[in-house]
Amino acid sequence: MSLRRRRLWHAERVADESRHGATTLRPPDRSGREYDLSSTRWTFEESDDDERRERTLGDSIRGFVDRYGWRAYALPVLAIVTVAALMTTSQPTHKAAAPTKRGHAAGGTHAPSAGGVPPTVSGSAPLKTDQAGINAENQALASDALPGGPAYTQKGDGTYRVLAGHGPVVGSGTVHHYTVDVEDGVAGVDLKAFSHLVDTALDDSRSWTGNHSGVALQRVDSSYTGAVDFHVTLTSALTVRALCGFEQQIETSCWSPDHDSRVVLNVARWVRGTAAYIADLPAYHLYMINHETGHALGHRHSHACLADGAAPVMMQQTIGLKSVTGQLCEANPWPYPPGAKDAPGAESADTPQNSPLVPS
Repeated sequence: MSLRRRRLWHAERVADESRHGATTLRPPDRSGREYDLSSTRWTFEESDDDERRERTLGDSIRGFVDRYGWRAYALPVLAIVTVAALMTTSQPTHKAAAPTKRGHAAGGTHAPSAGGVPPTVSGSAPLKTDQAGINAENQALASDALPGGPAYTQKGDGTYRVLAGHGPVVGSGTVHHYTVDVEDGVAGVDLKAFSHLVDTALDDSRSWTGNHSGVALQRVDSSYTGAVDFHVTLTSALTVRALCGFEQQIETSCWSPDHDSRVVLNVARWVRGTAAYIADLPAYHLYMINHETGHALGHRHSHACLADGAAPVMMQQTIGLKSVTGQLCEANPWPYPPGAKDAPGAESADTPQNSPLVPS
């Protein structure tokens, strides 16, 4: 439908232009008389000829271009570029199983929370494939080698300090009190972030207090006057050897009940990681915390994959992901990963048949 402009006339004429202070244009009208545009109003009415004409696609496009100018051409081009970028962008298939901190209601129980897929080990990493020799306990497996990376503290002072921080009871059942410590002399690690991650990992519903396990944990510090059950401790590489032994000549972490009940976390592994988590250091940190804390809570090693193919957290994932049956498990940093009904998995003593660390 089109619009035709129609002139509406005022009845009065401007008799004296100088009195009104306006300059008027006076073209002749159809009667030959002059008319004053300053006294003219304009309006629009529908044309009888176009009343039945429908608005076409071309009219819509022209209207769009008239209204938006150059932007009318830029928007379609931008849309095409965006779609092309999305189609060519690749994303990793696996992400770190990030901690999911749950409520701190004392005495509460929590089912495992939904979370990310456990990271998958690289298919090219040599995992637990070395043949044991006569002195197997003194031979490092290829998969045990410390990956390259930043420098780390090799030797600390052999003394420890408790990092400040405490929290409420998490979980239901017997309460185990722990501190977060660091060996004096250890440098290059954000201790605030380290302390926070220990809390976040152990507070998670996929950790030891989840799945109605009957385990409760509470973080305490030097202000606590009661008995402390264990100390989660970031430790230099050479001090780890004094606490954990070095028969198997690799960088490892351990549970050291005879040295002030310490969950010993090797700063070399904290900085560099391991082959099983070569592209996912944050997930390996979770594994270190949960595995060694599991020992402090009385758990032994596992040697077979869970039913869904994930490695139990008590499997020695630092030295490989191949089970005693030869199955290659998926790396998993949690005691109770989502969907694993048989977690935390069967546990047993280490033997020459199920562990490469035990000599035959």
